[in-house]
Amino acid sequence: MGSQNSLLEPFYRGAEADLFLSQTGPWQTVVKKRIVKDYRNHLLDDRLRRERTLSEAAIIHDARVAGVRVPSVFDVNLEENTIVMLRIAGTGVRECLDLMKPSEARILFKQLGEQIGKLHSAGIAHGDLTTSNIIMTHAGTPFLVDFGMSRRSEEPEDRGVDLHLLERSINATHRHTASKLIKSFVEGYTETAGDKTASQTMAKAREISRRGRYFAIR
Repeated sequence: MGSQNSLLEPFYRGAEADLFLSQTGPWQTVVKKRIVKDYRNHLLDDRLRRERTLSEAAIIHDARVAGVRVPSVFDVNLEENTIVMLRIAGTGVRECLDLMKPSEARILFKQLGEQIGKLHSAGIAHGDLTTSNIIMTHAGTPFLVDFGMSRRSEEPEDRGVDLHLLERSINATHRHTASKLIKSFVEGYTETAGDKTASQTMAKAREISRRGRYFAIR
């Protein structure tokens, strides 16, 4: 990882990876390092962490090419199982949503819908689409982060799960505004994903709801 400084500041500890703050040239960066799982066979663990590191970095790159707002990737080190990304300056949507005016929140979620529509159109499902994994910049634009559970998929099931995870996240902390935010999201999503994909995704989302896995999109 020669492109970054050796000094790392612990930033966040997760179940699958640790995040550190660092500096790459003039840019503040985030270093994501996948955690060793001692309960797994050593060789298997090495292979899985390497494969998932490479897959995540490639998906972030492809999402960016598709016009989705994601962090730029500076470096991938498969020996260390690390990804070095630009740190997005802003606030997690979970933390700032209640402080926003209703009109601002609806605009934000329409923009978010446009972004997810582009992501799904590129054949990518985020896999962990919650308000904690959306950063609102100081300019008021949403960025998607944490693609650790993302996958390449054309399946309506995976797209539907993304939308249900988002609504479950909103309902958990912002239930009083959830229906209006989801409506704005769907509007933006339809604009970029297209009527056919949006219709398929919404139908699958309702089916998932009936199976009782997540909250329904109304």
